[in-house]
Amino acid sequence: MKMTLWILPAVLAFAGATTAQPKLQILEGAKFDLGKVDRGTVATKRLTLKNVGNEKLVIGNVEVSCGCTGTVVSSKELKPGDTTSLLITFNSKNFTGQVHKSVWVNANTPEPRTMIEFSATVMEDLVFSPMQFYFKDAQVERKSTAKITVKNESGKELMITGFRTQLENFTIKYPPKAISPGGSMELTAEFTPKRAMPVLSDGVFITTSSQSQSEVYIYIFGNVK
Repeated sequence: MKMTLWILPAVLAFAGATTAQPKLQILEGAKFDLGKVDRGTVATKRLTLKNVGNEKLVIGNVEVSCGCTGTVVSSKELKPGDTTSLLITFNSKNFTGQVHKSVWVNANTPEPRTMIEFSATVMEDLVFSPMQFYFKDAQVERKSTAKITVKNESGKELMITGFRTQLENFTIKYPPKAISPGGSMELTAEFTPKRAMPVLSDGVFITTSSQSQSEVYIYIFGNVK
């Protein structure tokens, strides 16, 4: 019986040591929605990370699924009960519509990677359809045309103000008027090639009066016989 009494404290101490560990909790939850984001803007979200374990928590690298996402951690070492701030930024420049991204927080926890997921809806003032001018079987010294439609999805009047391209003998014609909210306009590209091109691959920047879409890049594809 005396041996048992001596062993018992050691067993309890060992059991306590094996259960002592840091634990990461995201107070706002591991999923969030940034809502509607104007294309070209940077949206931010600040989360609170807390150590709900009973040992010091050390945060390592914070990984992201895309170069469009950035992170900043205020403090990387948390005593039990301490909190820190994780700032997540999302650059919407190259996106449109529904977007889903992920962030992984690495730490010295039993599960070393904690995943955070977020979504956003990237809005455009002007929607171009299709996003290319396509010249199929264009002929040397003969004018070819291609058309696209631009729709105003914003709540204010907007205008097409011009274009620029390095492709020679290419021009765009459009009505010199504003596009009303919900309205659309047709853009007609004219191209008179001077030489044959088995593959035509170029582009044009269309300038607009939209603050969030001052320039929109439209591809130019096709071939010239």
